[in-house]
Amino acid sequence: MEAAAITAVVRAFCAAYNSHRTGDVAALYTVDAIHEDIAHGRSKEGAQAIADGLQKFIGWFPDAQWKLGSIIAGNEGRAAIQYTLTGTLCSSLGPIVPRGQKISLRGLMVLTLENGKIARSEDYWDATTFQKQLDCNTPEERS
Repeated sequence: MEAAAITAVVRAFCAAYNSHRTGDVAALYTVDAIHEDIAHGRSKEGAQAIADGLQKFIGWFPDAQWKLGSIIAGNEGRAAIQYTLTGTLCSSLGPIVPRGQKISLRGLMVLTLENGKIARSEDYWDATTFQKQLDCNTPEERS
């Protein structure tokens, strides 16, 4: 797969995430794809399970947006994507009560493609920063 074709899939991937159309997200993955959340050490198996996980996340952060940074696409069907995720917590996330906490979280997604679809995604982000932003989000709380 050529770099231009990989980049096109990456852009479609980002657009699908930002539109919150989980069916479009599922369609970009192979049926038996794996998504690995490195920070939490959890995996989702299957395109539908991956889309369902995104739907759950959107329930917590209904304004979630992934701003695309650099894309590094190799001819061997792999890509690395820098992103910044922003959003506002609007429903309880485990013990964390929503108070309008805003997140701005940088991350890196590594995709492996097969026949033009995503067979594997690995999401690398900083869980400590995420937790701090949810726990301590106003100037008064930071003091």
